[in-house]
Amino acid sequence: MSASPFDDFSKGLSRAFEFIVDPFHLKKKAEKDATAPFDQPYLEPTRWFLTEDEMLRSRNGSKREGMHLYSTGNRVKLYVASAGYFSDVADDMNSVRDGDLVYLTGWGTCNVPFKPHEPDTKLCDLAEGAVKRGADWRMLVWSNLTERAQNHEVRDLINSLPPPEKYGPARFVYDDRLPFPTSSHHQKSVIVRKGRDLVAYVGGVDLTNDRWDTIEHDQAELRERTGIKCQWNGWLDAHARVEGPATKDVACNFLDRWNAEPKPSQDLMNDLLDFENPDYSNLPPIDEGEIPIDIPQDGTHAVQLCRTFSPDYDHYDFAPQGEQSIFHARIKAIRNAQNYIFIQDQYFILVPELLDTIMEMMPSIERFIVIVQRTVEAGYTGYAKYLYDMVAPIQEKYPDKFKLYTTKESKQLYIHSKLVIVDDVYVSLGSANWNRRSMTSDSEIGINIVDTELVQSPDNITVNKLARNFRIQKFMEATKLTYDELDAMTFFEACDALETAAHDDGSSLIEPYAVEFKPQFNLVSDGWRQVIDPDVVPEDDPAKKIKNFFQRTQECRKVEVEMKLTSEFLC
Repeated sequence: MSASPFDDFSKGLSRAFEFIVDPFHLKKKAEKDATAPFDQPYLEPTRWFLTEDEMLRSRNGSKREGMHLYSTGNRVKLYVASAGYFSDVADDMNSVRDGDLVYLTGWGTCNVPFKPHEPDTKLCDLAEGAVKRGADWRMLVWSNLTERAQNHEVRDLINSLPPPEKYGPARFVYDDRLPFPTSSHHQKSVIVRKGRDLVAYVGGVDLTNDRWDTIEHDQAELRERTGIKCQWNGWLDAHARVEGPATKDVACNFLDRWNAEPKPSQDLMNDLLDFENPDYSNLPPIDEGEIPIDIPQDGTHAVQLCRTFSPDYDHYDFAPQGEQSIFHARIKAIRNAQNYIFIQDQYFILVPELLDTIMEMMPSIERFIVIVQRTVEAGYTGYAKYLYDMVAPIQEKYPDKFKLYTTKESKQLYIHSKLVIVDDVYVSLGSANWNRRSMTSDSEIGINIVDTELVQSPDNITVNKLARNFRIQKFMEATKLTYDELDAMTFFEACDALETAAHDDGSSLIEPYAVEFKPQFNLVSDGWRQVIDPDVVPEDDPAKKIKNFFQRTQECRKVEVEMKLTSEFLC
């Protein structure tokens, strides 16, 4: 007897998550049809951010130290495409002088140009220049088997630079402290202290190949000529630059990981694969330099930094019970939606609690729009099934409200964003994908932003400037319409523009994404998913025993080698 396509869609993360009891949601919201007038959305940052109790719950009762619950007065710049990010971070790195510092966390690295039109802007050029001017440079990078060769090239170049006078000698450190063989350190952050200024970057863009691109996605020749291109003709992503109190939170996350005990392991497989690290010691707090940091607080952006660390890895002294604040914050944001939810993500696969919350909210919102990377995988991963399991219940019940798009296959573009926008008020971006591993198993970092600068929209409601501007820019990217054209539209008119673009002659980026059930989905087991898309595992679960066996026998690296995991699958 064949399984129903909807069987088991509710299984998954319940072991890792207890729903937040939100008194605002005890009263059921009124149902609205797909063309109902918009309601006034919530504007207060505190309505969107996790409270102290909710943050504590996301950490299973362990208090988060050294970070704001959230901060106000920040200045946030959002990047709709990665070229602006690479340019700005290169400028900030080139601005450091004696006594300054640059700290980076990454999934992977590559010695690519940050400004492909300019010489001497490769990652290692920037690092060498910073060190020569007397700045400290530190990188914490996942021991990523799939990008081992290019990571080793960067590691060797960075660690061959003159060692720092203190806390050395390593400048580039591989980090393998993770719960499962297929878990990853996925955080993407940069911290730059230059004189009295502190700047931080957080988002979805790795400092590696394929990532640099413009909003027009028409630079395939330049990308190939300068060595940026690896596989794709273009790259969709989202990133942020932050000045203000939240920068210290991003820095604290780096120092939490760098200073954590025990240090990354140096086992036999690490030696064989050349992932060994030089000696290094703990780094001091970010504000202990000779020159005091001047943190501006005159911005309009409230920011809450959220993270993922697995409770199945019990050696994080800064998160002894793990942390799933990204997951908890996403649930809360979806429940706050009054009118629409927009998602652009590398994945949109089944996370049962997220699906349940969306299904709970669909009757009371007008639109749910998802732009996702089409499934590109070897047949064994099952990601096509997991996408179907997430999409099918929404598509079946709310076909007039739910729209699913991907990029036109002929354009050979890759969607790597991890972006959620709600009601032109709330923006969430970072390294965490819409999948189980990003919610519970990998290490992730993201920021949730609510602007206090308000504007009136054509929908006769008040929204905030940052979120609305960024949503319009993302619609520009998809439709090829101008900012002014989209700015004048109501949200429904902008949605119609998306639909028109999806059915055009090929000039725009997007097309409808049809997701259908296939009989081979029945062959994908829950046990295999625990390998591919790990969830939190209770102590008596066989998967926990398997994981412990791998750890005891040093087999985890061999499993990675034998599986030959593709970088597309994990990035």
